[in-house]
Amino acid sequence: MKLAPTIFAASLALAGTAQAATFESGDWGAAKVGHACHVFSTRAARHTSGALVLTFYQNGYNASVGYAYHPWPGETGAPWGEEDYPAIAFDEETSWLGDEMFTGDDIGGYGMYMTGGMLPDLISSVRNAKQSVDIMLDRSAQNEEVLLGRFSPEGFVLALQKAGEWCAFDPNNLPSS
Repeated sequence: MKLAPTIFAASLALAGTAQAATFESGDWGAAKVGHACHVFSTRAARHTSGALVLTFYQNGYNASVGYAYHPWPGETGAPWGEEDYPAIAFDEETSWLGDEMFTGDDIGGYGMYMTGGMLPDLISSVRNAKQSVDIMLDRSAQNEEVLLGRFSPEGFVLALQKAGEWCAFDPNNLPSS
């Protein structure tokens, strides 16, 4: 769902205290807005240009994950070209999960999104990370990887658990959507 990060941000901005519940743990937060629960990075390494957002609907259906890229002042285009590919690393070890990611843009900006069926693998990988979760670009034409975002896994498990309570799903057993 490409618009998930944009819709999430807009929903939080418009939601009153009675309509939204929030929770923070370590470097991650959770929010329930309407019928959706979001788990999102609240802190990132210096020079990181976006946020990781996982979205779950009631009972865990239609779950999605995306990296919402926020351009630096003066940027006018996407940070990637046609020959660049998303990559993801856990504790500085590049993962095959990057092959399940794609770039996109919409009214809210630019992002990287993951095939929905890979969300359980992503959750497991973040859960097992000790130091970092890195969102990168593989620029094969230049033979380089560029780091776009580095996130700590600290607090992820508790934020995910809270979202599971609010939206009645088991993070260890997501339904096929």
